[in-house]
Amino acid sequence: MTLHVVEAKLTRDTEMFGKMDPYVVVEYRGEQWKTPIKESAGKTPVWNHTFHINIKYIGDDLSLKCMDKDVMKDDTVGTCMFKASSVCVPGGMDDWFEIHHKGKSAG
Repeated sequence: MTLHVVEAKLTRDTEMFGKMDPYVVVEYRGEQWKTPIKESAGKTPVWNHTFHINIKYIGDDLSLKCMDKDVMKDDTVGTCMFKASSVCVPGGMDDWFEIHHKGKSAG
């Protein structure tokens, strides 16, 4: 499967001062793929980054996490989980996925 992470419209900001340095982590069956960190992109990062993931079973879950790079410890902006079957469609798809943090929408 080819997964293209294009951009985000985040509603949650983890920074008190300055702008967030966001990146995305995709997890599948214990493996991780990360986008580049977008320095000072704030709540509207654009990655245009492509991953190639070998899907074993379309009933498996994929996890997507939007993170903010920090000096001490990276902050979780939001997460979502979805079935591989929802994105493995003939001809592909173009859709937004809503992420949440502690039960609230994060973008």
